[in-house]
Amino acid sequence: MLDIGQTLVNVDFPIPYFAKPVTYLSIACVTFFYTCLRLWQNKVAQWSHLKLASLQLLAIVVTFASAYEVMYNFMLWGSFFSVQLFHDLAATPNIISSPGPIPWNLVFATKMFLALFVISGYSVYFLRRVHEVRGLSDVL
Repeated sequence: MLDIGQTLVNVDFPIPYFAKPVTYLSIACVTFFYTCLRLWQNKVAQWSHLKLASLQLLAIVVTFASAYEVMYNFMLWGSFFSVQLFHDLAATPNIISSPGPIPWNLVFATKMFLALFVISGYSVYFLRRVHEVRGLSDVL
């Protein structure tokens, strides 16, 4: 059974040792989200105050959760590298998977959660800017 995302990490495309498809995917996710948000910014600015505040709260929660996941993955990565170092094994990050009932490739998980962190962080900034442009004074 393959780990989730393992194929996107193990394939070299289009040039070997240049970038992995998971890198292209994470960049494409951030770029697509930013582009869609900029295209729909006038429509989003017309939404109700309650809807904007709710989305901003959700974006803050997702930002926190994705930041936690990125830090967890880096700590897990470091511990796996330390174990491999003590046992004189070749340390390669592409084969490491997270423990649990559903195994994730750590390179894939880290890049995707980092993309989610950037997307949700920008959403918080964008929604805050919409509040300021509309002149809504609130604590959020």
